[in-house]
Amino acid sequence: MDTIGERTVPDLLREQALTHGTRCCLVHESQAGEVGERSFQQMHDDAFAYAAAFQGLGLGKGDRAFVFLRNTADYVPAWFGILCAGGVMVPGNIYLTEPEVRFLLQDSAPRLIVTESCFLPLIRAAIGALAETPTVVSMDGPGPDDVGAVGAGQTIHDFRTLPRDGFVEVALSSSDLAEVLYTSGTSSRPKGVMHTHANLLWCGISAEGIGPEDRFFNNKPLFHANCQSTVLSCLTVGSTAVIGERYSATRYISQLIRHDITICSLSGMLCRTLLNQPASPQDRAHRVRLGRYAINISKGEIEAFIERFNIPLRNGYGLSEAMLSVVTEPCSGPSHYPSIGRPSMEREVFIVDDDNQPLPSGSVGEIVVRGRPGRNLMLGYYGNEEATRNVFDGGWLHTGDLGSMDEAGYFYFFGRKKEVIKRSGENISASEVEEVLVSHPGVVDVAVIGVPDPVRDQAVKAFVVRGGNATDNEPTAEALREHCRTQLAYFKVPEFIEFVDALPRNASGKILKRELEAAHAAA
Repeated sequence: MDTIGERTVPDLLREQALTHGTRCCLVHESQAGEVGERSFQQMHDDAFAYAAAFQGLGLGKGDRAFVFLRNTADYVPAWFGILCAGGVMVPGNIYLTEPEVRFLLQDSAPRLIVTESCFLPLIRAAIGALAETPTVVSMDGPGPDDVGAVGAGQTIHDFRTLPRDGFVEVALSSSDLAEVLYTSGTSSRPKGVMHTHANLLWCGISAEGIGPEDRFFNNKPLFHANCQSTVLSCLTVGSTAVIGERYSATRYISQLIRHDITICSLSGMLCRTLLNQPASPQDRAHRVRLGRYAINISKGEIEAFIERFNIPLRNGYGLSEAMLSVVTEPCSGPSHYPSIGRPSMEREVFIVDDDNQPLPSGSVGEIVVRGRPGRNLMLGYYGNEEATRNVFDGGWLHTGDLGSMDEAGYFYFFGRKKEVIKRSGENISASEVEEVLVSHPGVVDVAVIGVPDPVRDQAVKAFVVRGGNATDNEPTAEALREHCRTQLAYFKVPEFIEFVDALPRNASGKILKRELEAAHAAA
């Protein structure tokens, strides 16, 4: 038996309500600047009250509940309420289109849809072709201009009017399914990552460097694992999670100050957009002692960010299938950039070749993780046994990412396995070339792919979006090649550069390289 035992998320809520009572558990700030708080006791009470309301709508043990919400004040208690009722949360990306939402609904077959009035037209259209119409509840009511009809004689339930007493206890174990988190696919349909109660508890336990007095700020979407991990970590250690509705570069520093933040979750995009803001005396007027980020930021950007904002940065790497952290840079001691860190708690991480054989230090291969499905690794992909077998090939969780490990056990990221370009026997990381190109002041976005070459197997091609605040915001292809030559080996310099107005992206913001490959082939 491991440290989780047979405990569940409802057990954790009970434990922390008894332990921390009226201490602040969750702070929520809306886009309009409205702030609300919940204590640990209030979070417990609201979660079970929401569970009673969902049970009244027919949600039972094992039933899926599709949650289509912004980062509202209702999101976290609704999430926990679904789990307390024995249900399975299926979070939906609110930026998806109607066909994409319809696929998730068809694949997960939810009994209940939890949403808000602004998304009701999309939800109504998406469920129109379903064989069975789920029950729909709007957290803020159907809206004054909405008649409330869903289809098949059903109406949209107003959550505010639902009774929230009469909760019926549900027998749960740590191995019961708690969440199906769909990954955003670039070349295929999204796959539903199955997390058990044990997976969510492990996510909370595994967070490194967080203490009870910390206030952890995250304004990434709650329908992604990153922000969920912040909530679970803070709930587990008794600290305060501060959730913003959306990211705003102009408000971010003031939010850190306003909420007395000590830890924040960053990304390359956040760091770059904050650096682009006008300098202010407020830039260092916060109390942040640690900024967590993930991979996609250069050494120069790190140095500029730390110098201006005085926020120590620590790198990391994780994925939804591992919920969440795989390796992290230690919070104590100096940074080992460009390392992504050492294995997180209870992780066994290896670098393997195409035959699943471990590689020695310094060799580049696929990053794989060994663990226990349903405990510290996902249970599998929902309704997709073939994909589950493939991702666990050889007993490892295959990440699809390339990396290496040094003799001290620090890992380094080299990009997606399928995005490695092979030119005359040389392996070229597409992400490495992209990082150099985007560092040019006249480049605002870039994607690099490998294209067929009759002599060298593949050639390097870059799709570039020009612009920015540089004096030369229309660099020529040769100017960009010269820029690359100063930082890259000759064989990594793009032979082909195509200028485009924008790059194709999916609802999660990931570049659709398959579309770029198809465009090149057509041309």
